[in-house]
Amino acid sequence: MPRQVDHKARRDQIAEALLDIVADHGLEAISVRAVAAQAGVSTGRIQHYFANKDELLAYAIEYQDWLVQQRWNEQAWPEGEPTPREALRWVLLETIPRDDRRRREWLVGVAYLIRMLANPKLRALYVDGLPRLYRLLADLVRMAQEAGDIAPDRDPEVEAELLFGLADSQGPPVVLGLRTPEQATAAIDYYLDHLFR
Repeated sequence: MPRQVDHKARRDQIAEALLDIVADHGLEAISVRAVAAQAGVSTGRIQHYFANKDELLAYAIEYQDWLVQQRWNEQAWPEGEPTPREALRWVLLETIPRDDRRRREWLVGVAYLIRMLANPKLRALYVDGLPRLYRLLADLVRMAQEAGDIAPDRDPEVEAELLFGLADSQGPPVVLGLRTPEQATAAIDYYLDHLFR
């Protein structure tokens, strides 16, 4: 009986290898040979699953996005549903490179950003994802306003942009060792304390 092959698992294994290389050495270090060596597979296997480098790069960033979504979906709240403030804080802290997993995600995102400007398929992934995040943040601000926790005169869309900008700006100094993840978290808590009454 022929052996069943899990093609998604093989593609994911290759994507994991690519993401590790990108986080450690940048996109310029990506080659079929380098990814094959990191994944422990032949170059032929990579070429079997991916027609070219751009297809491999697109799959890897989509895979990373899927991993992040899985983590968000699996987030367990001890008291049931989180308050809007708890949810906002959690989403913002997810963007800070405060552990190895989030550091890799942050470094990959930065490495891909320049490539996205020249690659329409990669650009579409970013252009689709960021507005979704803004909408989520704005919706959480609205929920807090409806609960009376945020002043009604605050613009949810503007607050979403400010919140994301604050969280996103913490990445470079944390990765460079100029700030600790705890300091970055304190900056977010400081702003949330002022946003929430």
